[in-house]
Amino acid sequence: MRIQKIALSLIVGGSACSAMSASACDIANLSCWDDGKCNIQFKNHTGEANGDASGTSISQVSAAQTIKVKAEKSDGGKAGNKLTIAVNASKTMNMENKYKKKFSTIQVSSTNSITDGFSMTCNTVRKILDGNGTCKIFHGTTSDSSNTFVLGYSCDGGKVRGPNF
Repeated sequence: MRIQKIALSLIVGGSACSAMSASACDIANLSCWDDGKCNIQFKNHTGEANGDASGTSISQVSAAQTIKVKAEKSDGGKAGNKLTIAVNASKTMNMENKYKKKFSTIQVSSTNSITDGFSMTCNTVRKILDGNGTCKIFHGTTSDSSNTFVLGYSCDGGKVRGPNF
């Protein structure tokens, strides 16, 4: 009986591992992988009043703040170190390292508690990496009736913009 329980727990545990790795973001087949340069450069433009929100449903307004960028696994755990980026600064995230740690999304947040952050899906990350890998993070308000303070992004490569409300 004890052997059956052990075997059952190995089967269940193995299934959970397979399911978890299946939801990791696969970037190994992108052209940047062959060059060894799968990086995203995040630029903090939260202090700028206009210029980056085009193509989103966000009205850009200046509210200079430090932002945090981190890769997360499908279970919510972190996939490596997070970046802390001061206003008007930029930092680069090596996505190959995040891939090896099985990341599924990129989370961007503000140190300002009244500003909502956002999540970049695997599909978004892949589009960014297929482009030039540069993303500007800006601050604004939603264009709906809630007028919530939010962070948005405009990535040069792949023409990726968001989030849209």
